[in-house]
Amino acid sequence: MIINFFKLLINEFYLMLKGSVLSLTLFSLLLIASTIFALALRHTSLGLEIPLAFLWIIIFFITIIKVEKVYQSDFSEAKLQQYILSPFALEIIIFLKNVMIYFNLMFFFIIFSPIILIILNIELSYLLQINALLSLSLLSIVFISSMTASLTISKNNKFSITSVLTLPLFIPLLIFSMAITDIIDFNGNNKIYLFFVAYFLLNLAFSPLLTSFALRKLSV
Repeated sequence: MIINFFKLLINEFYLMLKGSVLSLTLFSLLLIASTIFALALRHTSLGLEIPLAFLWIIIFFITIIKVEKVYQSDFSEAKLQQYILSPFALEIIIFLKNVMIYFNLMFFFIIFSPIILIILNIELSYLLQINALLSLSLLSIVFISSMTASLTISKNNKFSITSVLTLPLFIPLLIFSMAITDIIDFNGNNKIYLFFVAYFLLNLAFSPLLTSFALRKLSV
């Protein structure tokens, strides 16, 4: 069983590396979008809030696109049957896949973040704090996106329409992310950032179950 688990882990890692081209493309587009945003508002004093809000929203859309493309590729009908027949529960496979997607996105963000902050005219002294906060919020975004993706790729059109029901789950993340300037220094008296941890644990409890349920509809 342990050997099979490591084989599964290696396979998911390989699929993550294979999908890195898409991640690189998406973050390259993020650089272009950031440059256009910065040039369009170069004569306007924006402070810290607006550039960070722009960055968080773009990362939000990048994650949705990335997760949906991965699920369309890795959970095609033939591959889904193989996953279902594997010795591991589909929920475990979904968890590993989401974790690999998360590490893949964080890897590219850490590489691109200094350039992005310079383009958006954000002080590099905030680099570590921004990376830390994004790493916390991105966990929930990936797991919520997996539910959305599993519903969207369903062949049952009526079932796929219900994917809009997952959209309100992103709202708390966006709201708390907009308050990033209030907690960016991680001072000891402010525990708002713990919301991201708690919200991820909540999504972790339900996301693999709901995602696997929706994916099994593809095999029916």
